[in-house]
Amino acid sequence: MEKTRRVFLLFLVSCLVSCSTSSAVYREIDSGFNEGDFYGALRSMENSRTRRHAYTSKNQILYYLDRGMIEHYAGLWADSSENLQQAERLIETAFTKSISEEIGSYLLNDNVKEYPGEDYEDLYINVFNALNYYHMGDTGGAMVEIRRVNEKLNFLSDKYVTAGRRVMSSNNGLTDEMYADEAVRFSSSALARYLSMLFNRSNGYHDNARIDLQELYRAYELAPDVYNHFPPSRLQDELNIPAGTARLNIIGFIGLSPIKEEVNIPVPLPLPHPNDWARLALPRMIDRPSSIEYIEIILNTGQRFRLELLENINRVARETFKARYGLILLKTAARSITKSVASAGIGRAVGREDRGLGALISVIGQVASVLSENADLRISRYFPGYAHVGGINLQPGVYSVTVNFYGRRGIIATEQRRNVFVRENTLNLLEFVCPR
Repeated sequence: MEKTRRVFLLFLVSCLVSCSTSSAVYREIDSGFNEGDFYGALRSMENSRTRRHAYTSKNQILYYLDRGMIEHYAGLWADSSENLQQAERLIETAFTKSISEEIGSYLLNDNVKEYPGEDYEDLYINVFNALNYYHMGDTGGAMVEIRRVNEKLNFLSDKYVTAGRRVMSSNNGLTDEMYADEAVRFSSSALARYLSMLFNRSNGYHDNARIDLQELYRAYELAPDVYNHFPPSRLQDELNIPAGTARLNIIGFIGLSPIKEEVNIPVPLPLPHPNDWARLALPRMIDRPSSIEYIEIILNTGQRFRLELLENINRVARETFKARYGLILLKTAARSITKSVASAGIGRAVGREDRGLGALISVIGQVASVLSENADLRISRYFPGYAHVGGINLQPGVYSVTVNFYGRRGIIATEQRRNVFVRENTLNLLEFVCPR
């Protein structure tokens, strides 16, 4: 009897081990970030309360991702590159560790484990690091980063299949219907192809640039759920720059990438009441809508043009999340079902000697099992939601560039860059960001 009670207490503790990070701890960072005070946002990240609650030892990937992205917006290219590369190394280590050591540890709530990073985060690390390298004058390094994006995309479709099969082999009440390798229809990033085209063009690799443009259009064909909009209408102009002129390219990043919310699903079980059901707490990505309708570029010469949507990063995030969602569902189901089975078994064992106490233990165990199930809602917060692009052929010279971000009721934000040098036979690329 005493041994059974000790087992029950151990079971109860394991059920109640869970934790999650409230979005409130990011409030100070968000405030500075949303106002364009990126240096203030970086200072807020180092606040002791923020580091203690948001960027703990198991959330180091989040720390390097968030810091690297804010540094990128602040123009701290070298610092951003260093932190994004550190995030990439930790993501690779976390994935290798999860495959080799942690697949069977489904009894632990995911929140108590090291955050492994989302696949879209891993992809856009290289996209933004490519931009970092460009701004530091290293187009060779930028091209290496773009190639990394393509390598990761080729690996994505099969990344979690082996892990899912291992969890299924442990059974634990799982059925074949609970796991299906859902196809991820995202194998080429239009934004990565666009940047590759610009880098190849600037290096004089015109055949490669034409291939990049073809692959960009093909990305739209291969992933209609992600690219449910038309490609930018003037992309062909990128490869048709008249002699004696120079091309100014502009990327506008707006909005913010998705966050997660919890979805609860009850699952009936063939066990006696009250252990006849389990609660699955699963994460779901939700968009943070942008209030910006369009972006207009105005030059001091009076010339103006609009940027056009190239890539909806929100849709990329949700599509790539499919690859890991099957594994999350399996581990959540295995953990929840195991807790209910264990609670019923302990209650039944105790009930042989004390029916009332056995029933109470079954109830307490079920309540603990349900309350302990919390979805892992961790995710980086400062990737953009949308990438808009555009360009114009100009006479080489020095320009002032004004960017207006329009909402339904007019201009939401304005940014101006003076003394923009536009040179012939090179890449003249400007970035603007508005997180609203």
